[in-house]
Amino acid sequence: MHAWNFDKLKVTKSVKIAADLLCVTRVPNSEQLWIGSSDFRVYFLDMSAEKPQPVALEGHRSYVSGVVLAGKTLVSGGWDRKLIWWDVEKRQPARTVDAHQRWIRQLALSPDQSSVASVSDDMTCKLWDVGNGKMTRELKGHELRLPRYDYPNKLYACAFSPDGKFLAAADELCQVIVWEVANGKEAARLDAKTFYKLDWDRNNHPYGGLRALAFSPDGQSLALGGMQNTDVAIINGPGLVQVYDWKAGKLTHEMKAGTNLQYETLWFHPRSGWLLALVGGAQQKTSMTFYDLKQKSVVKDIPSPAPSFGLAVSENHDVIYTVGRGLVAKWECA
Repeated sequence: MHAWNFDKLKVTKSVKIAADLLCVTRVPNSEQLWIGSSDFRVYFLDMSAEKPQPVALEGHRSYVSGVVLAGKTLVSGGWDRKLIWWDVEKRQPARTVDAHQRWIRQLALSPDQSSVASVSDDMTCKLWDVGNGKMTRELKGHELRLPRYDYPNKLYACAFSPDGKFLAAADELCQVIVWEVANGKEAARLDAKTFYKLDWDRNNHPYGGLRALAFSPDGQSLALGGMQNTDVAIINGPGLVQVYDWKAGKLTHEMKAGTNLQYETLWFHPRSGWLLALVGGAQQKTSMTFYDLKQKSVVKDIPSPAPSFGLAVSENHDVIYTVGRGLVAKWECA
């Protein structure tokens, strides 16, 4: 276990922004953040300033749901179906690509920073060259519509393995496909039906609660996070995290917590045996949950001041930055 003092972990600095902050990436060796927002903007924020002031960049026409930073190249994706490459010095778009036919839900950056993955409600996962903005591969395999109900499916989350050889994507049906990046072949498929409600809900369609993916540092495990749906109201399920030996298709860990909450973000500590899950949607409370994989138990559940939709972590893994409902927070074991 990493020598964190979880009892001392707290917010040491915060900044309010009047929007849902959906994603974040950090400039290496700094406290500078790029944040995607529901007000159609990308924000630059330097948390090292005495009084940090967000600087807004305009270019998207809907929610900005993904941001990644490769060197000096910033790429954002939005519900306007576009990917934007930004000139970070001039603070303006340098390239705009009509990337998908429907909403872009999430972006992921390959470990070597050469490729960006995007997933969309058009049921495609696409790979893009960071340098020239060209699509290099289109990955398919999820069902286009939900069985029994003939309702459109959606792709919610994606993640690269630490070695960059594999890419995973999860859909509304709570199926996860892992592809080989080099050739686009399907390497594995997980059916995580605990996240899925098979019956009709009050809006006359089924509902899947899987929202986050993360590979373990050794690439052998894949964590899934979200909500277990327990009835047609879509509000009474516990937060759910599952960890799979994805190559074997074997469930190795399962954590359920509370009621009426949904995990939106997952992060493995690279040198320790714990997994962090952030609550993004909740009826009663929001929190940061630290889960000990070896002991298969919760180490600490720390209340957070707002729902969290994304996080960035310092090089030494001792500072965490979270973004969520109207708030950017810096967490330290102060």
